Amino acid sequence: MNRRRLLQLMGAASSGLISPGLLAAPTAHKTLVLLHLKGANDGLNTLVPYESDDYRRIRPTIGLGRDDIIDIGQSSQGALGLHQSLDKLVPALSDDLAIVQGLGYPNQNRSHFKSIQLWESGSDGHRVNRSGWVTQSIEQVFPSAGIHGVSLQGDLGLFADGNGTYLSMARLNQMKNLSAVDAGATTNPLLKLVNQRNADLTRASAELERKLEKSRYFSPPRKMPWGELSAQLTDVLKIIDAEAGIPVLHVQLDGFDTHEGQRGRQRRLLQELAECLSAFRQNLMAMGRWDDTLISTYSEFGRRSGENGSEGTDHGTANVHFMLGGRVTPGLHGTHPDLGDLVDGDMQHTLDYRALYDQIAAHWWGLPESRWAAFSDPKVRGLIRV
Repeated sequence: MNRRRLLQLMGAASSGLISPGLLAAPTAHKTLVLLHLKGANDGLNTLVPYESDDYRRIRPTIGLGRDDIIDIGQSSQGALGLHQSLDKLVPALSDDLAIVQGLGYPNQNRSHFKSIQLWESGSDGHRVNRSGWVTQSIEQVFPSAGIHGVSLQGDLGLFADGNGTYLSMARLNQMKNLSAVDAGATTNPLLKLVNQRNADLTRASAELERKLEKSRYFSPPRKMPWGELSAQLTDVLKIIDAEAGIPVLHVQLDGFDTHEGQRGRQRRLLQELAECLSAFRQNLMAMGRWDDTLISTYSEFGRRSGENGSEGTDHGTANVHFMLGGRVTPGLHGTHPDLGDLVDGDMQHTLDYRALYDQIAAHWWGLPESRWAAFSDPKVRGLIRV
């Protein structure tokens, strides 16, 4: 075993990312797909109070007008419009797409690295949790799952310090390169642990590959678009089709750190997002698995309410996110931040983002007494239909 491989496995062992009981057969269950909009999407130009005088004042250059949006209703800030690049999602607006406004947390951190760690562990600017927010719940609900979660873009932050079995791979075909590592007999306790964890991980990967064998020739019923996010979501479809029984899948769309030239960059990214989610939705409907799937987006933070001098936006606070699935109550949820009541130029969040975690734990996984129950909020009551 080379030194680099040994250090990687020591990290996995100390983080609890591989469990000893990983060979128990998984059971059929619902799938949560967590989609990270990496870099932090600008929520204010995604769900736009386009008639607001305050909005026009703070965004004289990059602000969107009536011709740039899809009108979807009223709010405390007046008429709201969805960025026109999201037009592929319009059919879902009345059926199974929720738009949740004003999400954030107390004492917002503006570092990409730190704030995503807070979101993925259910923390805030005052207190940091060690474990990923999903780990305790899914390990409680699915104690015998062979694999509890898979990240299809390589990062395991969501599953940090978990006691279950979690795999990280950029694409499913990476599993073909996983093989057992024989370090030879040893009396070193730490090295023994590393060897055992490596063997467990190899067996879990082999089991997943065996299950996916039945879907080797899987082709989505509806054509998926091009691009990295589409490739990740196609892998999700393969996993669901193979009935692999993995409760949480993690995917990512990168590029949202729009400090400059935001209008064009965000337009392209939101178009890719909408096209991918629309095709993903249609495929799951055709497969009869739409009611068993929940998609939720998240980001490090929102962006500042006012534009900067480079026709972009800097790191801010409150944001808007999407939840999509056959059991989602469609429409606007939460309260749009008041653009006339900014704090140091930032929007104040109106809903703690962990209220979404409470909804998922209570109504997706059936855990009303989860660790997130303290964040329950009537603004999102009924967001997920039981």
